[in-house]
Amino acid sequence: MEPLWQDYERAAVESKLRAAIVGSNANVAAKLEKLVSDTGADEVVVVTDTFEHEDRLQSYQRVAGVAATIERRAVTVGA
Repeated sequence: MEPLWQDYERAAVESKLRAAIVGSNANVAAKLEKLVSDTGADEVVVVTDTFEHEDRLQSYQRVAGVAATIERRAVTVGA
């Protein structure tokens, strides 16, 4: 991409990538918990960009499983 994009385009992409959460279930859980802790968010919107629909569904299923784990831990800790 180096010869193709302008500085402002590179900055926009790098900014978005800093907010990306990727990796193993444990990594995603840790980063989601940090995101919620840092922002105080009570809702998170997840977007998965994949070409194959089945891959996108699998990604959302994995995130849902991770989120359920986080919710259970929060309820247990808060009880």
